[in-house]
Amino acid sequence: MLFRPTLMLKRLNTILKRKSRARKLGFRFTRAAGFILPSEIKVGITSIRLVLPEDNGTRTAFIDLLLDDCYLLQDFPDDINTVADIGSHVGLFSIAARNRWPHAVIHAYEPNQALRGECKHHAEQADFSAYSEAVGGKSGSVNLISNGDTVQVRVVETNDGVIKQVAFKEVLSRLGGRVDLVKLDCEGGEWAILHDVESWKNVRFLTMEFHLWAGYTLDELTRHIYDLGFKITHLEVTGPDFGILAARR
Repeated sequence: MLFRPTLMLKRLNTILKRKSRARKLGFRFTRAAGFILPSEIKVGITSIRLVLPEDNGTRTAFIDLLLDDCYLLQDFPDDINTVADIGSHVGLFSIAARNRWPHAVIHAYEPNQALRGECKHHAEQADFSAYSEAVGGKSGSVNLISNGDTVQVRVVETNDGVIKQVAFKEVLSRLGGRVDLVKLDCEGGEWAILHDVESWKNVRFLTMEFHLWAGYTLDELTRHIYDLGFKITHLEVTGPDFGILAARR
């Protein structure tokens, strides 16, 4: 029975942290159940207007990214100057990165054309660049596979795709060839990107959501990350076949 007080304390601590972070971002948070997305959020000393899809995935992502810091931005050093946000949805990670590193150059990539307006709006408000493109191991084209929620859209490479895909090395090139932090959340597309061994030599830090249903195992992933020359600093399985990984060179 000892686990119950410990679990209760953990939940209370999570709620208190969320409330504190929400206050710093300029809105009020009470609990996750029934949470209503705010219309504004602080970026630096100013407030920006948010335009967000009204779906459960977006609400969950908002809490995860901005209140729980699921990608561990606070654990990375202050001298991050370039950030690649691959699988940006509407740019919530890029907004969090802008708050963490006010002077960094941030590029966000999202292939879902239905989110193009929202991402562009947030990019203009929070001073980052938004690309309505997919990212893969090579350049080409893709089509989207929708799973009923805007945060779970997947891409499939095809010669007759209607959406442009840029190679991972092009993402780095647009940021000067070397990138301090890469964030990956591309619903299974991360595995092809991770196989561009040469390009990853030019990346200092990685934070990602991995998706084992895409056809690889956790052992394969961790071994590959080490083979790329990274040291894994955080690894957490957060669902039946997905989780968060952070690494540094």
